[in-house]
Amino acid sequence: MDDPLPTRPVLRSLRTGTSLYFPASSRFQPRAYAVFHRRLLPALYTDPLDEYWALVHGVVLWDIGTEIPLEVSGPDAFALLDWATTRDLTRCSVGECRYVFVTDQHGGIVNDPVVVRLAEDMFWLMPSDSDLLLWLRALAAATQLDVTIRPVDTAPLQIRGPRAREVIAALGGPSLAELPYYHVARARIGEFEVVVTRTGFSGELGYELMPLDGSRSGPRFWEHVVTVGKPFGLRVAAPSHIRRIEAGIFSYGIDMTLETNPYELTGYEWMVNLRKPRFVGREALIQIASEGPSCKVVGFILDGDPPNDLRDGLLLEPLPVHQPGGDEPLGHVTSACWSPRVGQVIGFARVPSSHAQLGSELEVLTAEGWRAARVVPIPFVDPEKRRVKA
Repeated sequence: MDDPLPTRPVLRSLRTGTSLYFPASSRFQPRAYAVFHRRLLPALYTDPLDEYWALVHGVVLWDIGTEIPLEVSGPDAFALLDWATTRDLTRCSVGECRYVFVTDQHGGIVNDPVVVRLAEDMFWLMPSDSDLLLWLRALAAATQLDVTIRPVDTAPLQIRGPRAREVIAALGGPSLAELPYYHVARARIGEFEVVVTRTGFSGELGYELMPLDGSRSGPRFWEHVVTVGKPFGLRVAAPSHIRRIEAGIFSYGIDMTLETNPYELTGYEWMVNLRKPRFVGREALIQIASEGPSCKVVGFILDGDPPNDLRDGLLLEPLPVHQPGGDEPLGHVTSACWSPRVGQVIGFARVPSSHAQLGSELEVLTAEGWRAARVVPIPFVDPEKRRVKA
């Protein structure tokens, strides 16, 4: 199959920026970039399976510097975020983090950031690839709440894999390495003041590190981490879509969009707390919860070898999903990959709720023709999340 994507380089401009770590991470010669938050994100250095096994068995360094944190601070910071999100943030103490949905008045998902509570009246939000800054500023303007919302001069890099704790201990000491899951700490690492969280996007043990004054210190901090991590086999790699699919992690802009509501995401229904008396989209989500969503994003396994639609472990375009023998498409595949540990092609598909039950038989139209598929539980690997919580 001919590759339909252009092979010409991306034209960089003021519209397409780079991460804080770009001068350092580009030395490792990425084979491909993706555009994330209108910035170039290293998407592949060697081979998807090579980088996958480095993550699963060792320790890797990811340049996630395209994800600029948003700081929400001021006397009404908590009030704004509690109104903007579907979870109960009164249960998020200083020093803790929460994965949340931000929804619009129709219940559509605007963004799915991690909220990091640094002080009673100061939060950082780690946003997915949609314009959360403008949305939050619009909510603040509409309510006249006393808050300041601004991008922070930093960005995360991630250290992930079973040896990540050893690298963090070498960087910041044993107490930092023992930071609990979904907690945050401030630390001094070498000459750098750093915010560290036990969060991430892989299903593996890992940490996000964000140096303060990042525009000046970003590349130097990267080099420091690489040097300290070298004795532990630290590898520079790109975020592993294989591993995040195995872990049942949905990606904003791929598996969910503004047209998706939380009840459509299998396994994520608990992210909406209807006991909260007030949040944006509550009335719409009450109705959806009562009636049931019309569609679901489910996990599936595809029969046969990897189709040509998968290039470097990624799906080039949505694949139609049909009922076996049906003429009209039911939905489409949003993500797919070959999973070495499952030994089959796995992925996510958006289908009507009537076809979302476990064991439902489906057909997927691939480049080679129709393939049988069936709905299965997610996560595909490590359903109890023992690896990420180790």
